Amino acid sequence: MANSIEALDYITEQYAPYNYQDESGIPQGMAVEVLNKVWEVLDIPPQKIDIFPWARGYSLALNKKNTLLFSTTRSPSREDLFKWACPIIDIRIVLISLKKNKMNIRSIEEAKQFKVVAIKSDIGQQLLLDKAFEDDQIYLSNFLASAIRMLKYGHVDLLSSAETTTFSKLEEMGEKLDQYETAWVLETNPSCFAFHHEVDDKLIAKFQTALDQVNAIPGFIQGLKQKYQLEDH
Repeated sequence: MANSIEALDYITEQYAPYNYQDESGIPQGMAVEVLNKVWEVLDIPPQKIDIFPWARGYSLALNKKNTLLFSTTRSPSREDLFKWACPIIDIRIVLISLKKNKMNIRSIEEAKQFKVVAIKSDIGQQLLLDKAFEDDQIYLSNFLASAIRMLKYGHVDLLSSAETTTFSKLEEMGEKLDQYETAWVLETNPSCFAFHHEVDDKLIAKFQTALDQVNAIPGFIQGLKQKYQLEDH
């Protein structure tokens, strides 16, 4: 078992603007900056961050001791799978559609009539399952860009994912943002640091205390929100 925060394995994914790898291979994003500030508060040097596709990183965090996965949306179905340090930021998980399709969804039951794509093991998929969408209505992709293309070309009607991340990816892909809209908000949940369930509670408490201090720094979190344009669409 890890006996220090330096001994943890830090795992993240390409999930801009929260966490991603830039062209030089350096981890960036709001969650990465929060983590770096936590290390600074704890007076430990920056640690190595591994970037994996989400499904692989999620599996590692579930099965490999001493892992910390971020940024991970905390939801009831995940609550007992990990130990948590929260929050980084609240994230809206939504269903996104093409405006031209004029979905006009008025209830979650109406949404269940449509074909939805989500990222494998992502909170977008898990919330669909939690809300009793039928398996044959859910299509899975390993990458957000692929899911967006499925929506764009009419293979599905809706995309279930984090709102800000999806619109950021649409912009990166050169899509016209005004052609897409949020059709339904599934949930708003905190984005957190998720620890393997056997990580020592004392280490997590130490990390949480440092995270609380970071969140209390005047203007720090708000500055990151402005820097990464983390507003609702």
